[in-house]
Amino acid sequence: MKRKLIYLLLLVAITTLSMAQSGKTTQTRIENKRLFYVHEVVKGQTLYGLGKLYSVPVDTIIKYNPNTENGLSIGQKVNIPFGNQLVEVYTTKSGDSWYSIAKSHGITESALLALNPDKVQTTTLNIGDLITVPYIANETSEIATSISGKKTTPPTNNNKTNHNQNIVVEKSNIIHTVVAGETLYSIARKYDKTINELQAANPGLTENISIGQKITIPDVKGVYSPKETSYNQVVVSVNREENQKIRLGEMKNQYIVYMFIPLYLQSSEIETTNIKTLEDYNHIKQFSFIQFYEALLLATEDISNKYPNINIKLKVEDVNNISATKMNQLINNGDLLDADLIIGPFFSKEFSVLCQYAQKHNICLVNPFSMTFDGCGSFVYKATASYKNQAIKFAEYLLSKYTTGNIIIVNNQSNNEQNKIAEYKVIFNNMLSNFSIREVNMQSSGIAGIKAAIRPDCENFVFSFFEGEITVTNFVQTMYAGKYQNVTFIVPESWLNYDNIETEYFMDFKTHYISSYFVDYSNQNVINFLNKFRQKYSIEPTLKQFAFQGYDITYYFLSSLCEKGTTFQACNTPNDYLLSTKFEFKPLNANTLENSFVNIFKIKDYHFVEATNDIDEEDTKVNKKKR
Repeated sequence: MKRKLIYLLLLVAITTLSMAQSGKTTQTRIENKRLFYVHEVVKGQTLYGLGKLYSVPVDTIIKYNPNTENGLSIGQKVNIPFGNQLVEVYTTKSGDSWYSIAKSHGITESALLALNPDKVQTTTLNIGDLITVPYIANETSEIATSISGKKTTPPTNNNKTNHNQNIVVEKSNIIHTVVAGETLYSIARKYDKTINELQAANPGLTENISIGQKITIPDVKGVYSPKETSYNQVVVSVNREENQKIRLGEMKNQYIVYMFIPLYLQSSEIETTNIKTLEDYNHIKQFSFIQFYEALLLATEDISNKYPNINIKLKVEDVNNISATKMNQLINNGDLLDADLIIGPFFSKEFSVLCQYAQKHNICLVNPFSMTFDGCGSFVYKATASYKNQAIKFAEYLLSKYTTGNIIIVNNQSNNEQNKIAEYKVIFNNMLSNFSIREVNMQSSGIAGIKAAIRPDCENFVFSFFEGEITVTNFVQTMYAGKYQNVTFIVPESWLNYDNIETEYFMDFKTHYISSYFVDYSNQNVINFLNKFRQKYSIEPTLKQFAFQGYDITYYFLSSLCEKGTTFQACNTPNDYLLSTKFEFKPLNANTLENSFVNIFKIKDYHFVEATNDIDEEDTKVNKKKR
């Protein structure tokens, strides 16, 4: 007992010292079964600083504190969520201790103390003390809803068969059957258990588990399943944020996926007299996304080899922005009712039409390329990061390498730039408190405005969002002629297409590009893909022709179906086999998940390298040559 008390006192001392040194508050509050730190802002604190302090994304802080989006003020109270676990208040009674309360709620003593930072110095409890504990739902408060949308009531018997084929509930225990891709750690996390707890309930259990192995999950409270039906069901508990919807789905042996690609097969015939060079093919709509289609076929082959026991029927439809006839025909004929997932269309007009239909019939969609898409009522995976996420990632990148700097945002006054600039300015003002931020109107002040904004005492980051080969060429050449020091360009990836600009110009300005897609040609997966693509199609795959995007999007979502089924929000498949991007989905709103991953790369020694992994800030100077 004395040893236990010494350990508890030591844990309390360490926790108290850690919080005191970090500046974390010990004040908390509970709202809608969510635990929040109540942080009072002090001088010099920023949203980014609070996010780092509490290990919470800035977007999440803004979500629960909309009034912080434009910055913080001294003395302001900010609610910062304590993880995703739902909690409630427990009133202590005679005989209670930290250990007994933790055990009765299925968590460790240290985890319980972490939920009560204002009580970490309390080694003993008194009757009537109010303690924050994990929320345990009553069985009758659970809601089970099938994919058809019909609600069912929980059964009253104690022995139940769960919705997933690999889960059987027996009294207060779950018998879990291991499926492909699972580890002992992932199973423990799934049921809020520790590996030690699983091993205690399963003598002889090691981390070397196999498909089909039965594992007992002990002391599961409030678990039940709906009545038997002719299809597998996914149970959704009310143990979640009240405003967060979850699309229900199922694990199956066969999935039907529709892929809508603008192939323009019904367009007018190609006028061959207009084709003078290989580059002329790039302006023909029929060839715009042909490599996307070719790459998806390779991805489908790889999925078939990886999951031989699961059948995926991939139905590719030519839907373009010339006419919505094909889309309306598919909808009116009811052809899409059997869809487990729909990828595309690529253009907003057709996607909006499909959204209404998908919402009505509970079908998940993938929006491949739209950066400005915010949702449409249906369940949507937004595969491309928004300008806001781009700005957050670049701000984090700057903070990882610089303590201060001067940001110059070049505004060429085009309509296409305004949304980007607005998003970047909000994020930079919140996250980069030690950086000066200036905006230069190119239409009124030109290069002279940029020259006047450059500071000699720090690195100057020139953000240029405009496009157009003539405009860009003039801008880069004029800046290069000015021989400006300590200048770094941050530009759109479209500038990579302008071949008439000397590569040394971009290298001299340590040019950085921000994009959802970047190909490392030294990666073995990329090398294997290049060889297969060349062998099958006798042509070089490129990002410009959407080959790598076609492979990554197809491979990721088909493998997610095989691993996780059709449940919305279960799409967290590893990115190990992807070629040019990653998918890290986070909630954008109640029914849209947005990919938050962004590539930041730059030119160094005439090669493109990932900037986040590059230690050397200065590019090596070599002889001139064109890209």
